[in-house]
Amino acid sequence: MARIYVASSWRNEKQQDLVSILREKGHKVYDFTRPDGEPKNNVWDDMNINHDNCATEQFADAMANPEVEKRFETHLSALTAADTCILLLPCGNSAHSEAGFMAGLGKRVFVFNYNKEVKPELMYLLYEGYTNNMDTLLQWVEEPIQGICKVCGCTEDNPCFNPKHGYCSWTDETMTLCSHCANKEIAEDPETIHCVNDDADVFK
Repeated sequence: MARIYVASSWRNEKQQDLVSILREKGHKVYDFTRPDGEPKNNVWDDMNINHDNCATEQFADAMANPEVEKRFETHLSALTAADTCILLLPCGNSAHSEAGFMAGLGKRVFVFNYNKEVKPELMYLLYEGYTNNMDTLLQWVEEPIQGICKVCGCTEDNPCFNPKHGYCSWTDETMTLCSHCANKEIAEDPETIHCVNDDADVFK
């Protein structure tokens, strides 16, 4: 199971489709259009700011708005907590900034496009892969990541806990399966808390 940040555009009609597909596959996905589970407007729409042509002074003032800062912090928290980014084309500057940020953190970034044609971008070589094939994308996403449990997504900084057995540990050298998920009795114990530091408001 991966924690995925889907970076895309508010105008991309396929964004919700991809979020739904990934969740159906058991992954935790951050949806920037519904950061707290409820549909949100683009913050610029709420402030009556033109997306495509805004005066520099107006934009500078808007960046200091508390609501803008709050939305930014929410997105940043999700970017930091995610282990995988999918850059869903077509998209704009913010989505590309988010993908670049995650790549800079050493996290996986995959570029996905439902369309058969794309604008060539040299710097996409920064990322792990580009495809317009859903099966290929899902295969990439489902590949285990060292240091992240492939079942529950826990890490050493965000472990599982059971009152009788304490915190989980790794069961193999690849560090892709935690002890609490490897033990069916512990995994299914109602008292077991998987990923104790999870932010329930970020990933759904």
